[in-house]
Amino acid sequence: MFPDARFDALIPLGWDDRVAALYATVAEAHHQPARVGRVDRDRCTVRTAGGQVRAMAEVLPTTGDWVALASEPRPAVAIILPRWSALEREGQLLAADIDIVFVVASLDRPLNLNRIERELVLAWDSGARPVVVLTKADAAPDAEVLAKTVEARAVGVDVVLTSAANGLGVDRVQAHLRPNRTAVLLGPSGAGKSTLVNRLLSEEEAQATAAVRAGDHKGRHTTSSRHLLVIPGGGVLIDTPGLRSVGLTGAEGGVALAFPDIEAIGEGCRFRDCRHVNEPGCAVVAAVASGRLDRDRVASYTKVQGELEESTKEPWAKAAENRQARIVHRAMNKLPKKKR
Repeated sequence: MFPDARFDALIPLGWDDRVAALYATVAEAHHQPARVGRVDRDRCTVRTAGGQVRAMAEVLPTTGDWVALASEPRPAVAIILPRWSALEREGQLLAADIDIVFVVASLDRPLNLNRIERELVLAWDSGARPVVVLTKADAAPDAEVLAKTVEARAVGVDVVLTSAANGLGVDRVQAHLRPNRTAVLLGPSGAGKSTLVNRLLSEEEAQATAAVRAGDHKGRHTTSSRHLLVIPGGGVLIDTPGLRSVGLTGAEGGVALAFPDIEAIGEGCRFRDCRHVNEPGCAVVAAVASGRLDRDRVASYTKVQGELEESTKEPWAKAAENRQARIVHRAMNKLPKKKR
């Protein structure tokens, strides 16, 4: 089925056998394939073999989606093709049909390993493969040491050290995108995502950038919406606005992949529902005591697990727990105070 000369112009957008097969199962003769480059309210910008088109959509697609486009009476998204992956945060779709999630962290500020691990959970849960990209290596004299620290916590994940200022590591990022893979950038504002995009595009103003605040190194939101960009030499990149926080609601599937070492050792715990805190016969606690597991990494894992458990509780269960907590609190306040 692929290649098909009619769709050669779509190859730089990621068109391949997989997409062609999905399109063939749902499209009708009067449709044409397109990929969503941007979504705004009730409309989206799509890329077709003939160029860029503004299209209506009753059901809004997500940036990165492949769609079947109807042209009459006006351009409209007729069908959203089945997705093979989707990056989602607390019920909000950030990008679809991606192969790689670039988890971006800047070295011009204190390294937040817990945040990186949480973003890796989201990345693994999407169905794509995560890669950690450490930016602004030129701003950190101990950049190599920091990269090794991240590698120790990001088990099974490639870590790329980069600097848009001098080009360090940009070729390694490009290698992950070729020949025509799709990647999405995930990270906080000011992490250097847009600057990295500009370096990959070899264009100074491809994406607007702004300096971070000197006091706390927090960035300003220069990317306000999600854009699909074609990288010269191969690959597609979706830039996203910076995330202030990383909510993990519904990301249970990514935990085992983000923490494979802890999950494997946890199989040896005495109790199947072990929380790895202070239960007897806990293999994870024993591994921390012996130095096999990093204490901070385990703490991050248990915090993530607790958050996910809380998010999956039924509203009535949460309400019951809150009522019980209030009862206990009132009872404790009624106890006579100890004399000093």
